[in-house]
Amino acid sequence: MIKISLTVVSSLLLTLLMTINSHASNDTLKNVYEMRTITFGILGDFYMFSGLEGDSRYNREIKAGIKRFEGHLGLITEDGAPTAKLDTLANTIQHWQTYKELLNDNRNDFLTQGYSNARMVDKLTKKATDLNNSLGQMYDALVASKAGSVSKLTQDTRNMGLIIQTITAEYAARSTSSLGQVMVIDINEGGMDQQGKIFQGFLAQLKEAAKDNKKLHRVMDQVGIKWVFIAKSIANYNENAVPFIVNSYGDRITQNLETVGNHFQTVATK
Repeated sequence: MIKISLTVVSSLLLTLLMTINSHASNDTLKNVYEMRTITFGILGDFYMFSGLEGDSRYNREIKAGIKRFEGHLGLITEDGAPTAKLDTLANTIQHWQTYKELLNDNRNDFLTQGYSNARMVDKLTKKATDLNNSLGQMYDALVASKAGSVSKLTQDTRNMGLIIQTITAEYAARSTSSLGQVMVIDINEGGMDQQGKIFQGFLAQLKEAAKDNKKLHRVMDQVGIKWVFIAKSIANYNENAVPFIVNSYGDRITQNLETVGNHFQTVATK
């Protein structure tokens, strides 16, 4: 009787441990995804900061973004974190340190001389891409190793979140500063229009998936409304530019998508 009880207890403990590890891994995946969106969020805020003559709001947003990124970085480098032993972690840390240095140098240039050096801003933008690629490799390695899992619909929301952040960052670059007109900005594969079409496809699928949940469907409707406005502005970024609204809507869409993604992930793990 005692042996049977011990066996049952051991089995329960093993199941509990596996559940805890699974949740930890999925939390790590979410952290890495959010680091990717923060990377481009910071870049967009820098373009808003420099293009709007050092607007203090975006200076604060940049600082808040750095703090959030480093908070996530601390979590994924902890002993026992699924990412702690990944080869890509060292590259990610190096890319982040360089990105942060370039960010601070460009901000200081603007504050001291009233403008940023185009070559240094170009380096900052390219380093954002390097950092994102490194984080993407880490994310893919976690999924491939079965250390973490994400539902298809949740992954769709994350893909959409990344698209929104890259589009709004490029829009800020092109609509607030002459730098955006002369630089080669390569953060949207195929251009903003192509990424917009991909976003639209995901949007249609998620609206269909959320149709039986009133709360979720309402959130997706809000995403759709904001997206229509952003899409029109993107198509005409040289005319009647509204960078503040596009930046704000981009952040709200990302938050809405996170709510939807969390729902589908919870449903998938039940």
